[in-house]
Amino acid sequence: MYSKMTKQKNDDTKTKLGDIYHYYVVLLYCLELEENETILVEKYGDISIISEKVSKNIEVKRHQDEHILSDRHLDFWKTIRNWVTYHQNMRDFKKLILYTTSTFGEKSNLKSWNSVKAYERLRILMEIGQEVKKAEEGFRPIYESIFKQDVENILTILEKVELYSNQTDIVDIEKKIMKNSFFKSIKKSERKPFINSLMGHILTLPVDKPHNWEISCEDFESLACEVRNRFTSTSGGLRLPPNTPDSPQDNEIFKDRKFVREIKDIKYDGKIPSAISNYWRTQQAIFYSSIDNPTFNLDLGEFQKDIRDSLIEFKTSFQDECDHTDPEDIIHKSKRLYDKAMEMQANDFYSVKPNRPFFQRGIIHKVVEERGFSWNVMKQ
Repeated sequence: MYSKMTKQKNDDTKTKLGDIYHYYVVLLYCLELEENETILVEKYGDISIISEKVSKNIEVKRHQDEHILSDRHLDFWKTIRNWVTYHQNMRDFKKLILYTTSTFGEKSNLKSWNSVKAYERLRILMEIGQEVKKAEEGFRPIYESIFKQDVENILTILEKVELYSNQTDIVDIEKKIMKNSFFKSIKKSERKPFINSLMGHILTLPVDKPHNWEISCEDFESLACEVRNRFTSTSGGLRLPPNTPDSPQDNEIFKDRKFVREIKDIKYDGKIPSAISNYWRTQQAIFYSSIDNPTFNLDLGEFQKDIRDSLIEFKTSFQDECDHTDPEDIIHKSKRLYDKAMEMQANDFYSVKPNRPFFQRGIIHKVVEERGFSWNVMKQ
C-alpha cells in the first residue's frame, strides 16, 4: 500500500539523515576526547572541541550519494564565509575543519588545500572567483562577503582550515564507531543498542536549563561506563542508603499527598502506613542510586511509564467488571485494583536492578502522585 504513495514535497527524510549523521560525528569525537576536553554542539557551528592542546571547530556536511566538492560548491564557501565573518569567535581554535562525505574532482583547485600555506590558499580562492559566470547567484554574494573582510583576518582563518573529504557515510560511520576499543567488552549484538543509549543521552542534554549542549570528557566517560555496565554487568544499580529505617519519622507530612488521598478515596485507610513507607524508602533509594549514575534517572523514567501502562491495563479490566451504578461495587473493585497492583512481580529494568518489592510499590505510588493515575475505577 505505502509503496504506491506519491512522494510529498515536505518529505524531509534525507535532511534528517544529515542531522543524524551529524550526531554520529559528535559521538565519534566524544569517544576521542582527552582529559579536560569538552565538546560544544551547535554553539560556534556544528561541533567545537575545547582543549588545552588543540581546540577545533568542525563543520559537518553529508550528501546522500557520491558527491563532488566542486570549486564553487556552497558547502565549502558558506563554511569559509561563516568562519571569516565570526573570526573573533574562531580566534582560540587552532584548527577549523570541514568534515564532508564529498570528494574532490580530478581537476579541483581545492585538492591541494591541506598541503599549502595561507597565502597560497588565498590565491586559490581569488582565482576561483575571478571569472564572473552567468549562473552564480548563490556563489557571488558569498564570495564578495568574504572579501569584504580585512585580508589579515581572512589569512588568519585560512591558515587554520583543513578539509577532511571523502568521510564515511552514515552506515559506515556507525561501523567505525563500533570498532572503537571502548566496545570490545560488549557483545556484537548489543553494540547498536549501546550506541543508541549514548546517542539518546547526548541528544537530550540541552533540554534542561540552562540549555547548554556541552559534553566534557569526564562526563562522557562517566555516562559511557555506566551505560556499558548495563550491557556487560549483572551487578545492580538500585541501592538504599546505609541504615535506612523502614519508614519516615513523621507520617503526618505525607497526609496531604495525592497518593495518600487516593487511598482514602477508596476507603482503604489501613493501607496508608505501608504506602507511605514504600514511597519514602523509594525516594531515598532513587536519590542514593542516582549519585554518579547518569543513566539511572533515564531508565527510571521509562520504568515509570511501563508501570503506568500496566496499571491502566489492570484498571480497564476492573472497569469492565464493575457495576457503575453501585457505589459499594465501585469501592470493592477499586480495592481489588489496588491489591493487584501491589502484587505485581518486581522485575529488573536496565539499571533499575535488583528491583525489590518495596521499590516497585513505591514507584506505583509515585505514578499516582506524579502521573495522574487514580485508584477509583470510575475516574480516568
